[in-house]
Amino acid sequence: MLIKSILFCVFCFVAGGAISAGYVAFITLLGVFEKLSEKYKALNKRYVIEILIILGVTFGNAVDLYRIPIPFGALGYGFFNLIGGIFTGCLAGALAETLCIFPILSRRFSIRSYLPYVLVAVAMGKAFGSLIQFLYMP
Repeated sequence: MLIKSILFCVFCFVAGGAISAGYVAFITLLGVFEKLSEKYKALNKRYVIEILIILGVTFGNAVDLYRIPIPFGALGYGFFNLIGGIFTGCLAGALAETLCIFPILSRRFSIRSYLPYVLVAVAMGKAFGSLIQFLYMP
């Protein structure tokens, strides 16, 4: 029974490492690190940004997995959700930019003149859905 438990732990650790490596590789492929370093004029500190994002992913996974309580209250919880939402938005924007989805959609649906309204509608829908999830779902 002990060997079975040890092997299960090793398997879970390796699987989690593979998933985390795939996630970071996906973010790197999208160019999120390069865009952030260009935005903040920190091209020579690109590796620091990579390390900070990897540490954030690791810390977030540990907090979620081990149910570590973080005593920041509702304000701190809202702040962390805001930061997570900003990161998710950056990731979605990078993915959309990489796939060139907006030019394809604008040509396909003939909405070139309405594209700013479509972008605002997407952002409002995301914000509204996040608000509903935050307020009404435990």
